[in-house]
This record gives sequence, structure tokens and C-alpha cells, in this order.
Amino acid sequence: MKKVVLIAACFTLLLGMSSAALAAKGDTELDFGIGFATAPYDESDLGWGLNFGGGYEFLQLSATRNDTLQIRGDIGYESWSGDFHGFGFDEDVDFSRVPVSVGCRYYYPIKQVKNLRVFGQASLELSFDSIEVGTPFGKVSDDETNVGVTPGAGVEYMLNKNIFVQAQMKEHLISDPYFTMQGGIGFRF
Repeated sequence: MKKVVLIAACFTLLLGMSSAALAAKGDTELDFGIGFATAPYDESDLGWGLNFGGGYEFLQLSATRNDTLQIRGDIGYESWSGDFHGFGFDEDVDFSRVPVSVGCRYYYPIKQVKNLRVFGQASLELSFDSIEVGTPFGKVSDDETNVGVTPGAGVEYMLNKNIFVQAQMKEHLISDPYFTMQGGIGFRF
């Protein structure tokens, strides 16, 4: 199954790059975000996360609505730590993920509020995970790589022609799934 998802991710990236190369005109953007993430080992625990992303709007779907499709890539960092009671003793757990994703984002402008767009997105994700557990017998650590999908949604508000703020949420459907909520700033050029 992982091979199929990895092949699909490569195909999506290739398709997006070729579409962007054929496009005559489009907006390119870079964005940075910070926020919270639910812990994959305990959904009630929150950690923090950072995200850096970029995209290229390669297709305008309707001239009257001005809705667009963007190919994009993101890299993030999420970290959680906590104390757990198990097997009669406390365990300190530190868990971190570096998700790398490639996908598409669909923008839809809200005509009633100037400069506001909502978006939905879907990405294929490759996640580099690290966990360290402290027990009375010493620390145990493990690293692994996982493949999954990441649907999400958000809003973007243009402050001026080149600067915007955004808020988004994503569900990371991967081994030990988790949910992220972030806000940030971006630049369009």
C-alpha cells in the first residue's frame, strides 16, 4: 500500500510541475505558519507545530468566479511531549514529526468580503517520525517513515497586493493520525 501511495505522490508532483510549466501566468506564494497539533498517542494532548509552504496557481477554473487551483508543497515540524502512567511506573514520551507533503489547493473567493478566499486542499504526505520514551530502565527511541494523505481547509485574507494572513486546519491520515490548526502569514509574487 505504501508503494502505491508513493507512486501516486510522484505522479501528482509530476502532473503539477508539468501543468505549472505550461501555464502562461499565475501567482506564486510562500507562507509560514505556527499552531497546535493533537498528539498522535493521545488526542486530548496538544503539541506545537511549524509549517513552511509554497504554491503556484496554475489553473483558473471560472472567469466569473475567479476560483483557482494551486499545486503546492509543504514541510512542517510537530512536537509533543508528555508523562504517561503505564506498567506501574511513569514514562516520559517525546514525539516529533517532520511531514513533507505535495498536493493541490482549490481557492474560492468570497465576493461579500473583499480580499477573502476560502480553500480546500488534499495532499500526499511523507512523514519522518521520531519517538523517545524514558522508563526506569533507560531511554528507548525509534525512528520511522510513514506515508498518508492530508485533507484540509482554511481561509486567506489579502492585506495588500503581496501580503496575506491565513488560518488552516488539516487532518493527517497517517500511522498514528493527528489534527493540526495553524495561523500564519504569506507572500505572493
